Amino acid sequence: MLVFGSCVARDSIEFADAESVDLRGYVARQSLISAGDDATAHLPDSLGITSKFQERMIRNDFAGNLLVRLESMADEIDVLLWDLADERHGVHRFPDGRVVTRSIDTIRAASVSEVLEAAEHIPFGSDEHFELWKQHVDAFDERLRALGLFDRTVVLEVPWALRTTEGKTTPWSMGVRAGDANKHYQRYYDYLRQTGHKMVELPVEVVLADPNHKWGLAPFHYTPEVYREVLWQLREVHGVKGLLAADGPDAGDEPTDA
Repeated sequence: MLVFGSCVARDSIEFADAESVDLRGYVARQSLISAGDDATAHLPDSLGITSKFQERMIRNDFAGNLLVRLESMADEIDVLLWDLADERHGVHRFPDGRVVTRSIDTIRAASVSEVLEAAEHIPFGSDEHFELWKQHVDAFDERLRALGLFDRTVVLEVPWALRTTEGKTTPWSMGVRAGDANKHYQRYYDYLRQTGHKMVELPVEVVLADPNHKWGLAPFHYTPEVYREVLWQLREVHGVKGLLAADGPDAGDEPTDA
């Protein structure tokens, strides 16, 4: 299996029994719009980041390495699990047309944030972002079919939680409320459904945020029941073998607000 996304897919897999899944790759912090677009000329040599995971993800995003990863591993991938979590902050487009993903990591890394001041921010949910994203979906789907991966791709449509397990309203994330984020996401999911992608779908009524989540409280950090439902649908609806739910995930190298 290869995960393209972030906390939704990765945390779901971490709730699976360790022996029931073989995670061969993880591409995070990379918008589909930046995939295949090499913007490394804009990246500082030193990022000033202590987390190896964060630095690796930023460098991979600036290199736009998703397609290269898929091409090199296509024969090893039985499932490409895709969530749209990393689209939520939009992208930055430099004057030369190169695109990189806006993420919590790039914002917090002073050297990278300074570079991004020269680039135009295209917000997630805007018409411009959606049209660019659709173009990349069409090209991505064509590439997936050529690699024999389209039918092995499953998209996770899990809405942001409006409430926590304590009945409280979930906190905003980067200035965005959960209800507004869900409205922005809807046409993206609708387009993937329209283009024939397999979907794991959870209604917002059953999705709750977990204040005790290992990455902290956020509208996209869910209760164990949410992840177990994702695993159940992958196994029973989409025929993904294995994926038996375990008690919970182990801590990994991914920061809070993943």
